[in-house]
This record gives sequence, structure tokens and C-alpha cells, in this order.
Amino acid sequence: MEIDTILDGINTITEDQIAEIKQQTDQRIKDILSQSKKESDEIRKNLEKEGRIRLNREVAIIQQQVEMQYLQNIADARQKLIQESLDQVQKALETIRTQDTYPSLLQTLTIEAIEDLRPSLDEGNGIFVSIDPRDKGLLKDFVLESPITIQYKFDLNCWGGCNASSPDGKVCVYNTINDRYQKAIPILQQQLSLFFNEKTTRVT
Repeated sequence: MEIDTILDGINTITEDQIAEIKQQTDQRIKDILSQSKKESDEIRKNLEKEGRIRLNREVAIIQQQVEMQYLQNIADARQKLIQESLDQVQKALETIRTQDTYPSLLQTLTIEAIEDLRPSLDEGNGIFVSIDPRDKGLLKDFVLESPITIQYKFDLNCWGGCNASSPDGKVCVYNTINDRYQKAIPILQQQLSLFFNEKTTRVT
């Protein structure tokens, strides 16, 4: 009887220990699973946060690139409009000789050139005026108010206008329409830029 009782006691102790170990094991597994879930949730949240940050950064970069491209397109369009306008002005000036007002314009440009040159001349010196051969007959009746000798040279190939020089050629005034257009280009570009800038700004 005593042996059976002892064996029963041993079995009871063993079963209790096994149950306790199983319980501890189950709890440990739960703890591990719980901790793993927390860690995986944390990792997922971090990845989502990093993903949102990366996405926001990429969106910002794309928006910036789009804005820069838009501004570049506007600038290119504005520059194209400016150049087209200058081309139209040049085209009109190239044919200005065919207009009825050109003879009067030629005389005005000639007077300007002579008056600009006059302060550089010695008293009694004449002036050489160079014009395009196509304008030869337009200055035959041209007379200055002040007595000054004018010698014409038909050695230019230009849209119109003239050059005036001292007899020794050391001083020269360039007053052809070509020269005046070239001098005016920077001013025209500035004015056209302001004009088209206002127009494109209104559109945007």
C-alpha cells in the first residue's frame, strides 16, 4: 500500500509539474507572439511613415519639376514672341524704301547725320555723305540751311538712310536704318519683354 501511495504521489507531482510547465510554455508562447506582433506592428507603422515621407518628398520633387518646366515653357514662349516681333519689325524696315514717306525720312536721317558730325569738323571742311545707289535721285533737291559742301558717295547697300564722314574719314556718323535698328534692338527687346510678360502673367 505504501508503495502504491508513493507511486501515486510521484505521478501526481509529475502531472502537476507537466501541467505547470505546459502552462508556462503556453504563456511564454503567448508572450513571444504578443511581442512579435507589437514589433511587427511597430515595423509596419515605421514603414508606412517612411513610405508617406518618401511619397510626399517624391510628390514635392515632381511638383517642383513641373513648376520649373512650366516656367521654362512660359519663358521660351515669351522669347519666341519677342523674336517674332523683332523679325516683323526687320521685315518692315527692309521694305521701307517702297513707302511714300521714305524720301522725307531719308532727308531727315541725312540732316541728323550731318548735324551730329558738324561739331567734329574744322571750319570750311565739307562732308561726305554715303547713300545706297537706289536713293541717288531722292537727294538731288536736298539743300541745307547752312552753307556746307556735301559730296555724295553711292557706296552703301542698306535698307535706307545714310552715313556721314569727315573728308579724311577719321570721323563717321552711321545713320542707316540698319544701324539704327541694331542700336534699337536692346530697347525693343526690353519693351517687348515687359509687354509679353504682362500678357503671359494675365494668362497664368
